[in-house]
Amino acid sequence: MDTKTRLLLMYRGFNTAEKLIALNIVIFTIMVLFNAIFRSFNGYAPTFFYDYFAIPNDLGELIVKPWTIVTYAFVHGGFFHLIFNCIGLFFTGKIFSAYFTEKQFITVYAYGVFAGAFIFLVAYNLLPAYADQPAILMGASAAVLAITAAGATYVPNLIVNLFGVFPVKYWIVAILLVISYVAAIQQGNNAGGNFAHIGGALIGYLFVSQLQKGKDIGIGFERFWDRLVAYFTPKKKSPLKTVYKNKQTKRSTSSKPSQSASEKQRKVDGILDKISKSGYESLTKAEKDFLFKSGKEN
Repeated sequence: MDTKTRLLLMYRGFNTAEKLIALNIVIFTIMVLFNAIFRSFNGYAPTFFYDYFAIPNDLGELIVKPWTIVTYAFVHGGFFHLIFNCIGLFFTGKIFSAYFTEKQFITVYAYGVFAGAFIFLVAYNLLPAYADQPAILMGASAAVLAITAAGATYVPNLIVNLFGVFPVKYWIVAILLVISYVAAIQQGNNAGGNFAHIGGALIGYLFVSQLQKGKDIGIGFERFWDRLVAYFTPKKKSPLKTVYKNKQTKRSTSSKPSQSASEKQRKVDGILDKISKSGYESLTKAEKDFLFKSGKEN
């Protein structure tokens, strides 16, 4: 099995949170490599990624860069900024995924991205203290807080180990985080980022509280996501083909190869589905061997 196939199988075995973590790490790696090479030749660090992918607070600038409403969540300002978000997403994502579907995870994460951007823009365009201050927003923190707040709203009394040592109820962790962001705003530390954190937490709480009342505010986005995935998913070609034969050709001769290829493809698809749901390690030895042989033949 070649490296590409191994990486693809490993990625398919990831859950949604792990896929997002991997994506963020890959993007950050590309950023730092580009910046390191650029600085080696020019003597100063470039601002390309921040200029074109972080969201600006100026609405006029935002109009010509509307994609930043999404891309800002995949740009991080430093290694620890990335690591803290990835660690937070890993643990809060595990809790969320135990009670909600993959589509709901994607929906809440996306809503957190949008809510963080919205609160950031409102604060820097309507509040007098920030109106004249240039600022940009980057990082996945708002989305991570949305996942955290949603989980804490649904299972508030779940016991989690704070710092891996102190057992506390999940809702207490979420409240302490929100309080810390409010405190940071009044201290003047990273106001834009903290406004975004609060926006993410609010949308996560709103999503679950409305769901518990029987109203799914994420259904529209889920339908949009289904259409988007379907658009980018290549349609499988039918393994059957029309065979023209004369009277002397036996029926079994023309149909047998197609049936064999069809059965083999169905078995491969079934194994890949199993990997996406339970991970590569859930495969039996026979399934692993079959997948390995199929990869070599293709």
